[in-house]
Amino acid sequence: MNIDSGWLLAGLPLIAMLCVLYWLRLRWVARQKRRIPRHWPLHARGLVNSEELRVWRWLSETFDDHDVMIKVAVTRFIRPHASETSLYWYGLLKNITCTFSVCSEDGHVVGCVDVPKSFGLSQKARTLKEDLLAQCGISYIVLNPSRLPNAVEIRNEFLGEVAERSRNLKREEAAAVAAARVSLQKTLVQQRRMRKPSDFPEYGESATSSVPSHWKDSFFIQSNSRPAELQ
Repeated sequence: MNIDSGWLLAGLPLIAMLCVLYWLRLRWVARQKRRIPRHWPLHARGLVNSEELRVWRWLSETFDDHDVMIKVAVTRFIRPHASETSLYWYGLLKNITCTFSVCSEDGHVVGCVDVPKSFGLSQKARTLKEDLLAQCGISYIVLNPSRLPNAVEIRNEFLGEVAERSRNLKREEAAAVAAARVSLQKTLVQQRRMRKPSDFPEYGESATSSVPSHWKDSFFIQSNSRPAELQ
């Protein structure tokens, strides 16, 4: 055995000990990262910026019969077909979101809206969302907060002209019922005012005032004379 081999064998325990210490160090660092801190290095922030807030309020007024959801991942309302590659497609879509999603009362999304950032929205991302949402029957539009479209146009785009006409018809029927109710109330008030005061006896008036005069001398008025004694 030469000298180099002797030094190598003598240093093996030291090398093994250093490896164990290094492994323990890595494990301690990983554990520290997973440990929940007592004070989180966080602060609250707004859910939307000022431009998105303007569009959100406009959408809420335009779709007052729907719910406007904020920044929901598309995998919440679309999903790949069940197949061997479904997990791959899910992983590809799970990070795709839209700024707003218009949702009906039954929980189905009818249209999605994107508000681009200051650096804009890439044509590739826009085309991708248009294609995948269109295949699921969901409309998609990109809105500029400074140039919002006509409310009727976007409702027709998301709901269709038939649904919009049905909504307008229901509103007209509701307005007609409300107008008829108000007219009926006014008519009843006028009829009450036109009635004569004599039709309604004043409070405290004697109940005998409406009794015929020839009845008052009979059983309604008590006699002051004492009944005659029996003989």
